[in-house]
Order: sequence, then C-alpha cells, then structure tokens
Amino acid sequence: MKSVIFSTLIVLLFFSCKKENFLSTQDNLLSFSTDTLLFDTVFTTVGSATRYLKVYNNDNVDIVINSVSLNKKSNSSFKINIDGEPNHTVENILLRSNDSLYIFSEVTIDPNNLNTPFIETDSIVFTYNNQIQYVTLTAWGRNAYFHSGIPDYQQYSPQSNNLSSMLYCDFLNLTESECTESQLNGESFSYYSINTNTIWANDKPHVIYGDVIIENEAKLEIEKGSSIHLHNNSWLVVSSGSSIEAIGGNNTEELIWIQSDRSDNPYGLTVTDYSNMPGQWGKIWLMSGSINNQFEYAIIKNGKIGIQVDGVNDIENLSETPNLTIKNSIIYNMSQTGILAQGSNVYGENVQINNCGEHLLLLNIGGIYDFKHCTFANFWPFSRQTPSIVLNNYYEDINGTIQNRNLLKADFGNCIIDGNNETEILFLKSDEATFNYHIDHCIVKSSQEYITNWQENISSGSIIINSNENNIFEDLENIPLQLDDESIAIDAGSSIIANDVPKDFYGNSRLPDPDIGCLEKQ
Repeated sequence: MKSVIFSTLIVLLFFSCKKENFLSTQDNLLSFSTDTLLFDTVFTTVGSATRYLKVYNNDNVDIVINSVSLNKKSNSSFKINIDGEPNHTVENILLRSNDSLYIFSEVTIDPNNLNTPFIETDSIVFTYNNQIQYVTLTAWGRNAYFHSGIPDYQQYSPQSNNLSSMLYCDFLNLTESECTESQLNGESFSYYSINTNTIWANDKPHVIYGDVIIENEAKLEIEKGSSIHLHNNSWLVVSSGSSIEAIGGNNTEELIWIQSDRSDNPYGLTVTDYSNMPGQWGKIWLMSGSINNQFEYAIIKNGKIGIQVDGVNDIENLSETPNLTIKNSIIYNMSQTGILAQGSNVYGENVQINNCGEHLLLLNIGGIYDFKHCTFANFWPFSRQTPSIVLNNYYEDINGTIQNRNLLKADFGNCIIDGNNETEILFLKSDEATFNYHIDHCIVKSSQEYITNWQENISSGSIIINSNENNIFEDLENIPLQLDDESIAIDAGSSIIANDVPKDFYGNSRLPDPDIGCLEKQ
C-alpha cells in the first residue's frame, strides 16, 4: 500500500559552534512553517510568483545558522530573500531564542521554453554545524494542464475546486478494526478529484502532481494524441463505479503517452537519462469495482507499476465484461510490474510489455485473463530473479491461512514469452481451487525440466525455448520489438487465433500466415 501520498518532511538535527552567548545542543531544532513551498501558478507568458517561509528557533537560546542557500545556486529559477537580504547564499544568520525569520522566494518562469521541465524544483538548504535541513521549492515550469493533489496554502486565488481530501481508511475500504490495527485511524490525505465526466484535451500536456482519483462514478476520457506526465510517486486512481478511457490512434501523432514529468539531464550535473529511467512515478490503479477501463494505442513507461487491476474476492461474481481492455499498447521500463491483475478480468491484444524489474504480467489470486498476439519480453538490464509471467490461484493471508481463488481462465494465444532468465513463466497452483490456463501457439522461454510438469495445457503448436541463442528479435533496443529476419516466430502462429486479431500493432494484415507476437514481420 502507499504509505505516504503527499510530500514528507526530512528532519535532520542542527548544531552550532559554542560561543559566548550561544549554546550547541541537540535540542536546538529549527522548524519551518511548511516543508514545501508550492507555486501553484500556471503561466502562459513569462511571469513570476512569490511565496514565503517562516523559520523558527523554538529553543531558549540564540543560535547562528551557518548558511541558508539555494541548492542550485545561480543556476536556479528561484530567488530567495533572507530576512531582507536578497542572495542565493547568506551566511552567519543570527536567530534569537523563541524568534523567527522570514524567507521570501520568487520564481520566474518562461512557460514557452520547451527545455524547461514541466515541474521546476529546487530546495532551500539550511546548514548548521555541518548538519543539513531542506525545504523543497516546487513550481509549474511549462504551459500545461496541472492536476495537483497538493494544496498551495499561499495561493492568492481560491484553491481548485478539484482539491479534496479523504481518510486513508475510507480510501482503502477498511473496517473499523482493520483501520485501528493499521494505525491509519484518523489519518487523511489530499488529492485531485475528478467527480464528473471529464475530457482531457490534447492541446497541452497534462501533469499530475500528487494523486488524481476518478470517483463518484465519473469517467475520464483522454483524447488521442495526449501526453500525460506524472511526478515522482504520483498515482492515477480509478475508484469503484468509475472508469478511464484512453484511446489513441495508430499513427505517431495520435498515440497517448503516459510517462514521467522528467526527460532531462539538468544543467549537465548528472549522467541520469530520465527519459529511460524506471520507477519515476507510482502507478495507474484500477480499484475494485471500477468498470470498462480501456487503453488503446497507449505508451506507458518509466513508472513502478504500469497498471494495477483489482477485482473481487468472490471470483464467481466476477463481471463478464473486462475490468481492463488493453489493445495496441506498450508498457515498459517499470521498476516493478507491467500489469498486476488480482482477481480481475483482463483482455489484451497486440500488447507489448517489456523490461520490468520484477514481472511483466502478474496474474494474482485468480480471475479471468485472455491475451492474443502479445509480446512479453523481459530483458531487464539489471539483476532480476523473478519470472516475467506468474499465474496463481491462492494467497496466504496475514494469519498464515491459505485463501483460494479460482483461476477461471488464463489464455495466451500467439504470444511470445521471452527474457534473459532460464524460465520466464511460473505456475503457482493450489489444488483446492480451479487453475485453468491454456497456452496455444506461443513461444515460451523455460527449462524443459520445469515446463514438462505443465505441458498438458500447452498446445503442440507452441515452441519451448531454453537458451538465449534464439534470435527472436532484431534489436532489443527497439520499441516496439521487431522480429529478426530469421525469427522462429515468423509464420508460426495459429490462423484461427489471428482471425480474432487480423491486424498487428501497426495495422498490417497478419493473415493468412500469422507471426507470433504483436508485430507482423514486413
């Protein structure tokens, strides 16, 4: 579960040199009026905004703060004025006992500079006897739609009507006893609420800061060609009775992109390539009871979990209509899992999921799943011990009791399951519940010893590979992955399955002799 949705304060102890009228003690703590100065102002032309911070000395002795500075110094888009002195660094600041000082911060933004990040950040650094504290500075950097779940308490105009708050226990649908045990009783969080049918237009990027929750049986429709950017740890959540529809088009201009708000190498100070760095945002969470969620021609990258789909405890009451339908889409570079489905109903066709830190597809605690002409290829460049695909029909609860959930269907047709592990599929079966799976005309990476025990529901048209010597793909860096000229996937699929999905990701016909996977070799 997400333990903290809003920004948290990093608290470090301060010390000072002992002088005639000053005392060095661990009890001398600086405190602040806020841990984050948020400039919730969207500029369409060059503009600036000002916020203030109060710094408190709550002790009974005077102290001297060694320095207060901007972390990025003169490279910052922010400016600070410390108790009347404008500079990016001010040293030896006297703060009397039980007194406070004001720090004013200003940011100047050129929203039409495409090299400016969507969210400008810096921090005010307080140094006291070699100990350091930070206050975060955050401002909207480009002309975009910002959906912020974090309040800007110093905003001169009224707060957004979309800003709301909720108790954690209500959000997680916990009983009173569960809430008390979880130590969340009375704890709440703020978020950006979409509570009526809403369309996100494609004329400007959309940036999520904090969390967005679609609720009250509302539907969020994302126009084709839209670009969605999530800040660090941000989530896009669809609650019970609500839905999301992100349907793009099959050309580059009409694809829907869902990714991080960063693609930079700021000031050349880091070798990090944020455009390809996993784990930069949280997840898309389709909660239990959400309905008719659809993604088509969507590219989802660089998060922790691409899509989490929660269903029901009683699998027999699972809706025949999929909780998630995903077509002609790519999910990649997730630090954890591409799709995490739990007791739910998911249909996918022409989907590629690749390069995730744990699993590409985790079909957990039963459900109904159907994947046709999909490519699951996990060539994660770092250490990975987990298989790409997991199927199971049970879980162990907090009391150590096995809870069984029927896996009514897990079908894979004309799919590729590959990666750099010896075995890329794992079956976790309880004999106390249904475990129905069928693998038809698929390429499956597995050791022969392991897959032999599960061969009964794997068709004779499937191909088992057990080494990395099979050149299925042309170039593992390509997105989407193209088949090699000598690939064993070429013309190896079932035409019966291909009749249900007659065109590939690019709209090319795959009949009469279909290739396995989401792309037909041209």
